[in-house]
Amino acid sequence: MSRAIDDSQMPFDTDVIIVGGGMVGGVLARALAADGWRVEVVEPRPPGESASFDRRLTAVADAGWQYLDTLGLVDASLSAAAERIREVRVFDRGHFGLTRITARSAGVEALGYVMPNRALGDRLEALLAEPPSGDAPVTYRRPARYEHHETDADGVTVTLSEGADEQRVSRHARLVVAADGAESAVREQAEMGVKRREYEQVATVATAMPSRPHGGVAFECFTTGGPLAVLPAADDRVSLVWVARREEAERLGGLDDAAFARAVDEAFGHRLGGFSAVSPRGQYPLSLVTATEPVDERLVVLGNAAHALHPVAGQGFNLCLRDIRDLARVLRADRGAAVDPGDPERLERYRSLRKADYRRTIGLTDGLVRGFSLDLPGLGHLRGSTLSLFDGLLPLKNRLVRATRGIA
Repeated sequence: MSRAIDDSQMPFDTDVIIVGGGMVGGVLARALAADGWRVEVVEPRPPGESASFDRRLTAVADAGWQYLDTLGLVDASLSAAAERIREVRVFDRGHFGLTRITARSAGVEALGYVMPNRALGDRLEALLAEPPSGDAPVTYRRPARYEHHETDADGVTVTLSEGADEQRVSRHARLVVAADGAESAVREQAEMGVKRREYEQVATVATAMPSRPHGGVAFECFTTGGPLAVLPAADDRVSLVWVARREEAERLGGLDDAAFARAVDEAFGHRLGGFSAVSPRGQYPLSLVTATEPVDERLVVLGNAAHALHPVAGQGFNLCLRDIRDLARVLRADRGAAVDPGDPERLERYRSLRKADYRRTIGLTDGLVRGFSLDLPGLGHLRGSTLSLFDGLLPLKNRLVRATRGIA
């Protein structure tokens, strides 16, 4: 367990302030509390209403799921709500060629799990209500909105507007973590650089009931407008994530449920015999947003505030979990010694630790989007040939297996 520096000389309200109480901020709070840090989480929405914990489902890679388990987040209720991914099949619509990855060939029980975001939110709330013995306290300030922060030699003061009357409150901590999404107010106030690429695509998200059992198979179908992911979900349902160009997404959004189900089935090549019982759909414009640096003075930018990715290959939340794991790791005390979590050398260690993973993962997703979205004569056949060739090249395929399992 970590032990902070002596508060008797420099009083602090808390050790770490996390701005953003969604999936990333909530899991980070749990990880830091388990290591003994006092944590305050700033969330603008009331309990149970974080933007993260909506109807969507998230694919968590095997390594990410195991990490959630080490934090005590995988209990019977979360396990029951999640569905195992036993196989992944990647193909290009209308062309031959297929890459298959199976849990059996990887020597694991599952390549990953598809869980409802709300189920993870419920589990975090349960641990907040009854924290495990030995955990440091986690305090949620909600509804509360981040206004600005100021850093001095010893710590950082965060100013909030809190409650229905938006009362101004100042909190003094050693470290601030920005987990407030791709349009991070903390990152902007700190004047940290950011790179953006608009994909001119929109993701349409829903769940549906397939006519044939999904068998734990996750499909990634590349179409000319973007990928269509059909992921196994609990209760025999599937999660649909269809990425299309803006004009096509607008058309899909205007279809009734039956017509949308037929469009999915047609694009998907009728592999599961059709779909019914489509849930209410959500649509999300897609872009690549990356912070030029993930750390600043007593500040860490984490999760979508550091890297908002395209959903292809389901890497986004898994990259966030590796952020959390590595940040918690570098903040731990060395051999029981007292630690300042905002120490610049420690934060530089975190920056260096994450650099290669960012480069690989962002390069993978961005490369897939651009390579498989081009609509040029003969390119579909080339992509199909590439998928077949890839399936037979074990060194390359093993690297893909590691990426699928979330092993950086």
